[in-house]
Amino acid sequence: MNAAWSFVRSILRSTLFVALLLAAAVDCKIRRPRVGAEGAIWIHGWCRRIVKALGFVCNVEGRIPTAGAVVSNHLSYLDILLYSSIQPFVMIAKTEVRSWPILGWLTAQAGTVYVERGGGPKTHPAVNAAMAEAYHSGLPVLFFPEGTTTDGASVLPFRRGLFHSILNNQVPLRVAALQYTLPDCFTNREATVANDVCWWGDAQFTPHIFRLLGLSKLHASIHFGEETTARADRFILSETAHATVAQMYEELSRTSLATVPLESDASLAEAL
Repeated sequence: MNAAWSFVRSILRSTLFVALLLAAAVDCKIRRPRVGAEGAIWIHGWCRRIVKALGFVCNVEGRIPTAGAVVSNHLSYLDILLYSSIQPFVMIAKTEVRSWPILGWLTAQAGTVYVERGGGPKTHPAVNAAMAEAYHSGLPVLFFPEGTTTDGASVLPFRRGLFHSILNNQVPLRVAALQYTLPDCFTNREATVANDVCWWGDAQFTPHIFRLLGLSKLHASIHFGEETTARADRFILSETAHATVAQMYEELSRTSLATVPLESDASLAEAL
């Protein structure tokens, strides 16, 4: 019975998710928000609707940034949706994200700056120009300096490249940590955060998101820290930011909520 209900939940939420994306696409055609800050604000509204409709619970701690740069650990494609539901951000993402189903389209509308990993010096002028434009958008600029998603076991060392743009444009840097909680319950069976929420390694997108949408009582915690002031150079700035994010993430892991608010399955069915 638990496997059957998980499958039904996945079907219902997948249908609802696709319906909301289609509605967003129609809304985009009608409103025609300009790519950039206006697009990020528009996407923020739709991300809030999607997160609420899918029953995800997100607890936010700390002062939400409104400008400058923000760096965070990176666990899943879901990270982008959750951060965008809290505050309009200009996102920095690897070039591959542009081709992702659904989320690639969403990030493009929000004026995401796409960075080619390992692109070398030939890509630096274009990236630096795009970063400068993002910082002057009036919105906070969010990126994930681990350079990849992980299973949540630890926070990987930060890549230093984009930290140069923070110093070059003289913008403040805030840090953030994100952690997911998936309580043991009847409908979740053998599901774990590492394998069914985090998206990493060779996991295929479509079967992974189908499983994720079948999970019950998924809870996310996001903690925004204060400004990182140790910034003599990009090495010190990146290492200080990494140490702070790793500590915040460890604290979130230790203080994970023992109970998660129950979602209403009836409301999910009614939304369809």
